[in-house]
Amino acid sequence: MEKKLREIISSNIRYYRFSNKLTQEDLGELTGLSSRYISDIENNKGNIPIDTLEKIAKTLKIKPYLLLKEQKHKRLPVRVNNEIKK
Repeated sequence: MEKKLREIISSNIRYYRFSNKLTQEDLGELTGLSSRYISDIENNKGNIPIDTLEKIAKTLKIKPYLLLKEQKHKRLPVRVNNEIKK
């Protein structure tokens, strides 16, 4: 079954956020977006403007197209371990 674009974007944002050891709150703060909005994006809710995708990609230090590309990511933990960030 082929994933919808919104699912792909959500999965990729979550993956790269985890890869950068950022919480939703961290990503929200760094992008100027609310952590609730980041949560909604990662849970396939609402529409995501292109400008927001670019802002998130820049913050995650990746090319924007990587958020749109279907990828096979390794399994992620349930939460970012804040102890690792320090």
